[in-house]
Amino acid sequence: MSRKFALIAAAFAFLALPSWTAFGQQPPAREITRVSGDVYRFRNLFHFSVFMVTPAGIIVGDPINPEAAQWLKEELAKRFSRPVKYLIYSHDHDDHISGGQVFADTALVVAHENAKAAILGEKRPTATPQIVFSDRLNIELGGKEVQLIHLGKNHSDNMIVLLFPAERVLFAVDFIAIETLPYQDFPDAYVEDWIESLKRVEALDFDTLVLGHGMSTGRKDHVALFRRYLEELRDQVLRYAREKKSLEEIKALVKMEKYSSWGQYKEFLPLNIEGMFRHVQLHRRANP
Repeated sequence: MSRKFALIAAAFAFLALPSWTAFGQQPPAREITRVSGDVYRFRNLFHFSVFMVTPAGIIVGDPINPEAAQWLKEELAKRFSRPVKYLIYSHDHDDHISGGQVFADTALVVAHENAKAAILGEKRPTATPQIVFSDRLNIELGGKEVQLIHLGKNHSDNMIVLLFPAERVLFAVDFIAIETLPYQDFPDAYVEDWIESLKRVEALDFDTLVLGHGMSTGRKDHVALFRRYLEELRDQVLRYAREKKSLEEIKALVKMEKYSSWGQYKEFLPLNIEGMFRHVQLHRRANP
C-alpha cells in the first residue's frame, strides 16, 4: 500500500465503523449498492464511485484504480450484460482515476479540459480523455441523462460533479465532506474559489449527495454545513493573522468547537488551521 493511500485510508477508516463493528463484522473490500433508480454506488475500500445503467449501456464515474476497475467491469458484465459506453473522470488526481484503460475497449473517456492537460502533464496512469469540455456537458444514453458540471476551482482546477437529474443524485469528490473536517492542510486547493463553488452546488437541484469518500450518503444541506465550516475557519484565522498572532498561537486560539462532533476533528483541525493560515498569509495585504 502506498503512503498516500495509507493516509487516505486512515483518514476515512472511522467512517466504516458505525454500521459494521456493532455486529463484529468487517465491510467487504468492494461492493455495489443502489442509490436511486438506475444509479448505483461502487465502493473500493474507502474510495467510492457511481455508475448509471441504461438500455444502451452503462455510464461509469471514476475507475479508482486498475484492480477496482477490473472488478467493476466484471461485475457489470455479470449483473447487467451490457457494455460501459462512457467513463467520466471527476478530476485528475490518480487515487480516483487510475485504471481508466480497463474500460477503453468500449468506453469514451470524458473529463474537464484542464484535467486532460494535467493527466498528460503528470503522466497519470490512466486512459487519456477523448471528450473534454469547459463548463457543462450533458451525456444522454438509452433515454437517460447525466449532467457534468464544472463549478470553478476548489480541490483542483478541473473538478466536475455528476448530476443525475431523474434520480436527483449528485456525485462529488474530495471538495465536500459530510460532517467531517476537510482533509489535512488543504492540499491542491483554492480556498476562496472552493467556497464559491460550494455555493454553486447549493444552487443545483438534487436530494441525495454521494461522495468519493465516506460510508454514508448525504443530503443537499450537508453542502451548506461544510461551506460554513470553511468560512468560519477562514474568518477566525484571518482575524488572528491580522492581530499578528503566530501559527502556533492561532492553533491554540481557534477551537471551532461547534464542529467537535464531526469526524476527524481532533486529527485534522490543527492541519486545517495550518493550511488556512498559509492561505490567508498569501492572499492578504498586511501592514509593514
